[in-house]
Amino acid sequence: MEEAAVGNMAAIPLGHTRPNVNFFALIQESHEIAKDQAPIVNGFTVTPEYFHLLQIPLLRGRSFTDSDDDKAPSAVMINEAMAKKYWPNTDPIGDRLKLPPPGNPSSLVWNTIVGVVADARTESLADLSTPQFYFCAYQRRPRDLAIFLRGRLDTAVIPSRVREHVQSTDRELPVFGAETLDDALSRSLIQPRFSMELVGLFAFTALLLAAIGIYAVISYIVSERRHEIGIRLALGAEGKNILRMVLRQGLRLAFAGAIIGLGGAFIVSRLMAHLLYNVQPSDAITFFAVAILFIGVALPACYFPALRATKVDPMIALRDS
Repeated sequence: MEEAAVGNMAAIPLGHTRPNVNFFALIQESHEIAKDQAPIVNGFTVTPEYFHLLQIPLLRGRSFTDSDDDKAPSAVMINEAMAKKYWPNTDPIGDRLKLPPPGNPSSLVWNTIVGVVADARTESLADLSTPQFYFCAYQRRPRDLAIFLRGRLDTAVIPSRVREHVQSTDRELPVFGAETLDDALSRSLIQPRFSMELVGLFAFTALLLAAIGIYAVISYIVSERRHEIGIRLALGAEGKNILRMVLRQGLRLAFAGAIIGLGGAFIVSRLMAHLLYNVQPSDAITFFAVAILFIGVALPACYFPALRATKVDPMIALRDS
């Protein structure tokens, strides 16, 4: 495996399979909080190479090393969101968390915080600031691990090559579920993508109905003002002036609708924030683009009835009145 970096974790990011682990103590033993009042924080088991492999930068302290084994004092690392939430005004490096040891969830032992890493979207793409902490796999000995590879690799042969390497140590170890991180990401987005496709379909339907509605309203206005338009033409008004008059009236209604729609969208967008990734609910560029699109659709819907108004025969219009 040419230029490959290898790391391990007890679960796949964005796979929604990480268990919650109780976070039982704050800072010092003298400030320990009651067990029934302890918040719940996600815990992960990783090897020392994990952070380098997924390019999660170390912000303070140190990362795990090969010396963090079962003979060394229990060590944990936390992310920046956890540091800000539970140590807002102090440095968490060197403080301790009381957590259950491996295989004995009923007891608690102290674990020293040795490092703080940047936040990573391991739960969902939309949530970057979830408090999380990490155990060293050499101290926890998880029953199963996800193996990560990064480098110039042939994805077609990765599963068989990894299986060979793992089973060369123990032929009874099962190796399964090989996929690229892009595939895992795509799978985690199935539900949000489907929801947004439905929203997009409804939005397209609403835009089409708006265009039909504007066309119908302007056509009705032209028919109601047929006599007036005939008089204007009989008195020497040019067709372009009639066209401009009808377009102005139609676009005035369209601009009013766009302003009202922007206000409603600004309110409703808060309800859709959980479906958005890397886009603010009140993203100004998106709002502006949608308003321009609406005006662009309204323009031809106004233009064709207005063009028909310029072709009114003054004599017929006056006689029909």
